[in-house]
Amino acid sequence: MKKTVFLLCLIFFIIPFTKVSTIGNPQTFNFDNYNIIIEDYFVDGNNGITIEKTGTDPFYTIVYDNTESYIINGVIKTDSNFIVYGSNHKEGNSTYYDSMFVVVDQFGNLVTKVTYDFDDLEEIVGAYFINDRLIFHTIKTTDDGQEYAFVTNYFSAYDTSYNLIDTIEINVDIKKIVCNDRYILYNYEYDDLFNGAIRDDLSIILPTDIIDIANQEIFINEVTIDFLNTATLNNEIVENGVYLNYPGNYQLLHNNREYNFVIKPVISGIENNKIYSEGLSPSISSGNIMLNNDLYISGTEISAPGNYELIVTGLNGYQELYNFTIISNMEGVTNNHSYLDPVIITFKGEGYLNNQFVTSPIEVSELGEYILKIKGENNYLETYYFQLENNTETLTLVDFIQKFDIFILVVVLISGGILLKKK
Repeated sequence: MKKTVFLLCLIFFIIPFTKVSTIGNPQTFNFDNYNIIIEDYFVDGNNGITIEKTGTDPFYTIVYDNTESYIINGVIKTDSNFIVYGSNHKEGNSTYYDSMFVVVDQFGNLVTKVTYDFDDLEEIVGAYFINDRLIFHTIKTTDDGQEYAFVTNYFSAYDTSYNLIDTIEINVDIKKIVCNDRYILYNYEYDDLFNGAIRDDLSIILPTDIIDIANQEIFINEVTIDFLNTATLNNEIVENGVYLNYPGNYQLLHNNREYNFVIKPVISGIENNKIYSEGLSPSISSGNIMLNNDLYISGTEISAPGNYELIVTGLNGYQELYNFTIISNMEGVTNNHSYLDPVIITFKGEGYLNNQFVTSPIEVSELGEYILKIKGENNYLETYYFQLENNTETLTLVDFIQKFDIFILVVVLISGGILLKKK
């Protein structure tokens, strides 16, 4: 059939002295908010296709070569480009048609056109974009004189600059293909049990593969688990691989094997049983987070003095506990100390001076005994006893006599030392 179509295309080139001009045979490929319309193009000896985008930011582009004919099988959209794929026939080629794809940007400008050949009849029947890899599914057939017979499948990976990375071959006729975010699933029948999956690096997952997870292995923040068909994760059915990024204790059952593992969140900015003199802003990547029994949002500053308990919980009883304290950072007085001059006191938290509420800073200048209490979260309490005394000294007669006696004693000792030196 494809050969017949190409022959019809070539008729326009073999009729001598005939000028042919035609555009037609439209194919419409539907996207969310627009369509891509592909039509055959034969004008003034130029043979090719037109690519039209409707809707927002429309464009109209002509891709032609007077020695080629094209069959288009599909269109996909990558981050910024449109990929039109199928096959082409080029005059003089040893095989009648080869794999071909055309890339145009979001404005309709031609980026590249690539043709590749595996020495027989090939066409691209599927294109998939996974993790910045463009993967083409090519079917190779041969003409045995009676019909086109299947030969093999090729899967070719290209980078974002459309350079070939690698190609693998699967020589069983594939009946069904489904693509998810991580790999291309293929089936040799039309049922829902897949025979294999292809990752973005073209490695293959098989249904009998043993999952590479050690017993009670710990994963930080996330894990991707590759498997085919169905499995049971924490008593729920999952299919064709899972990506997990929530803290918890997990059990996976697949092919009569049991895998137990743990996912821990990324936690920073906090240490267990530590005393902080300044505020802190713990960062927790995921999980249910409670601070002193209230919901806590990761990255929020904790600055008030107090005793704190931060708990991160996950699935199946997973828990991480952090106890810590923030002190008031009080300055100005020392516990059980007396002062002769007024004092200025600074602190964080709720202050009570002799049971009267005060705010930082405070100046204490009156003589007397004081109790400063600083209260914080979760029954936190700091207590400081101090007093302010009179700095005036009264000299009594007894003090004077004692001091005079000491002065006479010092003079006598010094004079005696001098006399001994002279002798």
